Amino acid sequence: MNLREVVRTLRFERRRVLALSRVCDPVFAKDYERTARALGIAASIVEQQGDKHRRKDSRNGQT
Repeated sequence: MNLREVVRTLRFERRRVLALSRVCDPVFAKDYERTARALGIAASIVEQQGDKHRRKDSRNGQT
């Protein structure tokens, strides 16, 4: 699985969990919202680190 697919999957899961937080019991809503926030943060970190790795490889390949 490449990084684009990972980021796409994480974002999809984030949206799914946010939707669940709106329709579930209020007792569980906070947990779902926390999970959604964590998935969003994970997606952004994977995207940033993947960009760094790709840029570093392309520079090394040209030198």
